[in-house]
Amino acid sequence: MRQTSFTSIASKIIATFFCLFGLTATADEFVDLPKDLEIELALSALPEELQADATVYLRDPKKGFVIHRQGSNDWITFVARTSVRFHEADWDYKYPSDQIISQAHDKIGQAHHVIPYFDIERMRIEGVPAAEAKKIIHQRFSDGTYTAPTKGGMSYMLSPILRAYWEPAKSNLITTVSAPHHMPYAPHMKAAEVGVMDPYGRSGILDHGSDDSGPHGYMYFTVQPDQGEAIRAKYADLLIKLCDRHANWCLPKQ
Repeated sequence: MRQTSFTSIASKIIATFFCLFGLTATADEFVDLPKDLEIELALSALPEELQADATVYLRDPKKGFVIHRQGSNDWITFVARTSVRFHEADWDYKYPSDQIISQAHDKIGQAHHVIPYFDIERMRIEGVPAAEAKKIIHQRFSDGTYTAPTKGGMSYMLSPILRAYWEPAKSNLITTVSAPHHMPYAPHMKAAEVGVMDPYGRSGILDHGSDDSGPHGYMYFTVQPDQGEAIRAKYADLLIKLCDRHANWCLPKQ
């Protein structure tokens, strides 16, 4: 039986998020992200001191992710429009219309973790059927096309909003949350190997739908509550604009 990476402790995060932020259904039609919002949302994934010199990728509706601004500090950032944390799940995959997953990666992540995100968006644009895209992503993880990093590195997801699959090993349910966090790379990690996680649900392991974290697994560490509030305050205008753009991009009131 496949197991989600989330431990019973991490399940408390799910319950908390469901109570605080709620869930909304997946929309049917792809929701475009205006360029100015996409840039700001992408940069919000990074700590402020890394933003000015980071490379920014934007989604080109004909090409996939392309460089909008070349940076100088070895960090890239972009807003993924579909997670790849589903490739071993049993449910039928359909390209999501309104996922927004801002993420930033160092050079290690660029060489490994970023590649499947760019690949699946290119497949969507090229008209590859979603079921076939899922098979391709799964095959590339299985045959070693997507490789695991051999040294440590970091991904930042400090944005004030995230809409993605919550437990992709179990279902295609999509949730909208505010959960700024950072993620050291942790390939092929199992929850049992790290013992009891933070009882407050502020840390855990993310996998790709199997019984370990997979080659592109992460440890995740959410920021402290006061830091989260500061991030949401800083990007209050962005959150309003996103909410005005689409109902599923609204954070339900606490």
